Amino acid sequence: MWIAHYASGLVAKPFAPGVPLWLLALAGAIPDAVFFVLNVIGVESFQVDPDLQRRGCFPYATYYPYSHSLVGMVALGAILASVYKSKAVRQVTAQDMAMITLTAASHFLLEWPSHRADVKITPHDNTSLGAGLFDHPAVIFFSEITIFLAGLWFYTNFAPIATRAGYKQNMSWFWAVVGVMVVQQAQFSSNLVPTTETRWVHSPAFLGEILGSAWLLGKLEG
Repeated sequence: MWIAHYASGLVAKPFAPGVPLWLLALAGAIPDAVFFVLNVIGVESFQVDPDLQRRGCFPYATYYPYSHSLVGMVALGAILASVYKSKAVRQVTAQDMAMITLTAASHFLLEWPSHRADVKITPHDNTSLGAGLFDHPAVIFFSEITIFLAGLWFYTNFAPIATRAGYKQNMSWFWAVVGVMVVQQAQFSSNLVPTTETRWVHSPAFLGEILGSAWLLGKLEG
C-alpha cells in the first residue's frame, strides 16, 4: 500500500499528542523509506517485472527481507523511537515510544492484503505472505483512499485541539494536503513506469514522496 500507511500515524496522534505528527506519519511509512535507502546502497532491491506490470499496479519483483519483515518493521519503529527520544527536548514517555513502534509495525498489517506473497514474519522466513490486491488497481486505489481518509477523520475528531492548529487556521491547506495524497495514490495505482531504472530513479523518487508527505501531514498540526 502507499498513502494508507500514513493513516496509522494519524490514528496514533491522539495517543501520543506530544510526538510531532510528521514523525508519526513517517513511522507508518518507515519500512518503505528504509527499503529505498537500502536499495540505493545495494542491500535490498527491486526491479520492474513486465509480467507484474501487465497484471496490476506495483510492477516490481522485490527482495526486501529486512525492511519488509514484521521483525524488521518492529525494529525500525523501535530505532526511530529511540532516536526521537535521544534528540527530543521534551520528556518522551514510554507510551510515546510504544506508539511510534506500533505505528511502524502497522505497516505489516497493510502490506499483507496488498502485496503478492513477498512480506515475511522474519527476514529469512521460508514463508512469504500477501493476498495480491496489487493485481486489482481500482481496489487498491479506493481502499487506500478510504483507509487514509478514515485515519484523517480519526485525527481531526480525537486529537487534542492544540495539535490541530495548522489546518484549523487554514482549511485550504487541509484540502491541498488531501488533494496531494489522492494524486499520489492515483499515480501509484496507475502503474506508470517511465523508466526501468529502479535504483537511481525510482528509489529516490519514492523516498522523496515519503519524506514530502510526512512533512505535509506535519503541517496539519501547525
